[in-house]
Amino acid sequence: FEVLYNSQETDQFGQEGQLFPFVPANNPYNLCNPNQPNGIDCGLAIDEYLDNPNIQQQWINYYGATAAQFRDLGVANVFPGAIGPVQTRPVVSVRGDRNNFAVDLEQIRAVVGFRPDLPMINFGDVTNWSAEAYVSYSRSDGESVRRGVREDRIDLALGAYSTTNTPCENDVGADLRADAVAGCVPVNMYAPSLYDVSNGAGDFATQAERDYLFDDRIMDTAYEQIVVNAFATGDLMQLPAGTMSGAFGLEYRYDDLDSTPNAVAGDGLLWGFFSELGGVGDRTTKEVFAEVDIPLLANLPLATELTMNLSARFTDDEFYGNNTTESAKIGWRPTEEMLIRATWGTAFRAPNLRELFLGGSTGFTNVSDPCYIPEAAIDALTGGYNPENDQREPQVFGNCAAQGVDATLANNDGFNTFSVEVAQGGSLELDPEESESWTLGFAYEQPFFNDFDLRFGMTYYEIEVTNTVIAPSAGFIVADCLLDESGNGQSAFCSRITRDLSDPTDPRITNIGLGFINRDQEVARGIDYNLTFEDQFSIGKTPVDFGFDITANRTLERSTLFTNADGSVDQEDFTGEFGFPDYNVILTARFEWDRWGATWQTQYLSSVEQDIDEVDPFDNVAGASDTCGLNGEATLCRDVGFADSWQVSTASVRYNADNWILSAGVRNVFNEQPPKVDGSEVLSINNLPIGVGYFQGLVGRNFFINASYSFGGTGS
Repeated sequence: FEVLYNSQETDQFGQEGQLFPFVPANNPYNLCNPNQPNGIDCGLAIDEYLDNPNIQQQWINYYGATAAQFRDLGVANVFPGAIGPVQTRPVVSVRGDRNNFAVDLEQIRAVVGFRPDLPMINFGDVTNWSAEAYVSYSRSDGESVRRGVREDRIDLALGAYSTTNTPCENDVGADLRADAVAGCVPVNMYAPSLYDVSNGAGDFATQAERDYLFDDRIMDTAYEQIVVNAFATGDLMQLPAGTMSGAFGLEYRYDDLDSTPNAVAGDGLLWGFFSELGGVGDRTTKEVFAEVDIPLLANLPLATELTMNLSARFTDDEFYGNNTTESAKIGWRPTEEMLIRATWGTAFRAPNLRELFLGGSTGFTNVSDPCYIPEAAIDALTGGYNPENDQREPQVFGNCAAQGVDATLANNDGFNTFSVEVAQGGSLELDPEESESWTLGFAYEQPFFNDFDLRFGMTYYEIEVTNTVIAPSAGFIVADCLLDESGNGQSAFCSRITRDLSDPTDPRITNIGLGFINRDQEVARGIDYNLTFEDQFSIGKTPVDFGFDITANRTLERSTLFTNADGSVDQEDFTGEFGFPDYNVILTARFEWDRWGATWQTQYLSSVEQDIDEVDPFDNVAGASDTCGLNGEATLCRDVGFADSWQVSTASVRYNADNWILSAGVRNVFNEQPPKVDGSEVLSINNLPIGVGYFQGLVGRNFFINASYSFGGTGS
């Protein structure tokens, strides 16, 4: 038996988030309300600002004339004049607002079982049977708490629900919670204390404001599982090549999820936070399984060993009915040194409780919409569209048009990033994941020299997964739909984007669905290579063990396929693109002498390039692309969506004492920098690509030292 209890408390503190609520025009603290003692007419303030000699000179340097000269030429809205009270939106950070996250977690797990011999199963060749059976129970209870400013309370305190913008008044009949109305305190968003960031963040003017505005977002989650498992194993019969053995068993699983939010979490009341409805549901699964090992040939010419393993599993899922999975493995040794192996198998995974029962939740995230005219393509004087400076890919216009958007009219003064509501949740309509895979390979150990060991292996693999359950992000959905090379909106994710098309100049995305979805097919094909060398030599009288390993992967295919509602197919192969290089090679060299050890490791990534259909041609026009291809020469300009091969090395040394171990080393020994790319073409941070293998280049060369001590025993 085994009993485990674990209690864990975690507190995380980070940077306070920004708070930028709208302050109504007639709010008594609004600085752009000239009717309050400290307010001014901000239209007149802009006029005065534009007449400042320093600002006039800046206009001349940038536009060639002052703002007044543009006004005289008839350019409207340069000098607003008196405009009276207007709504404002200050941007502040408040001490302790949404930057703290506490988690209390308790877990208990109990297992009881037994392993009996089964002497009663003994007839003919059926012998040596034993069994194992166990029952396990586990439960996890967690509570997460985040403290911050409530959006409904700050809106009420600023007068957002008042026809006269009177703080704490609700004469428009807004449906507010009782705990938002009770104890309301007017809030001054222009208090000097909010802009004193000497301690990292500002604060409200009074403690009463803090006490009213702050509240806790709480999620309570309990997960419970019961597993009953039993199996028996033993010999089945004697064959000419050896003993055929088998195993037979069954399993019962019960899973229960109960995730409950408080009102602040359930209604998304913290400022800028989403609603979280939790999830409640349970499921039972029953399985029976069997496996046999069959020796086919042994000790024959060209057949030192030939064995086969067959297994099958029958699954009865409460929601997905009956399913079977099978696998077969074969190993053939024509000689003792050579092993040829092959496998085939299927797999089945029903969606988990979260994917099935996660309650619908909404929130807001920043999304960049490529359908809006970029800043470079907006005329500085007229604010109109200048197609000559538009560097968007041709397919963007077609994909936007398929959504009902004219990408030459959508104009937000060059800004294309918006806060968009996103929604996600579980679904009982998900299909289970299924897969089929097979491999073929060999392993060879050289028999000719006793002075060293040399082993080499190679395996071809092919894996096809259907109905993969995924939860795409908002950025992925927008990119896959609007940057798709088809140019006609064929992406399966376009249907998840909802827009307000009432104004052609501002076709804003209003909602993106992030719920779980089945991907029709995902395929991975490739070849794995493995080489191991081991030898021993001496330095003086001290023996030194030396060895190195080379592991390499050749990606032949990494593709996804979606079938759209209209029957069209959206298929993409990512082989050779960022994150999926053709070759990924790791060399590891090891030295061991006496109590010392040293390791050197180098990783190599082959060159990569963005989707071939998205690659821009070289252009001789300076400015025709965001970046230039070779040496920054204007005659060879092209958006850099490619990267040459790259490698990074790590070195370390270790000393083993009886009770302690000390190791030190350096990562990215040569301070290799990852290749720079165009951020509008490739996912990147500061023009450095994000993807498999590049992380160490992003952080540069760094040193480390580790020490461990073993109490009451020998270090290991």
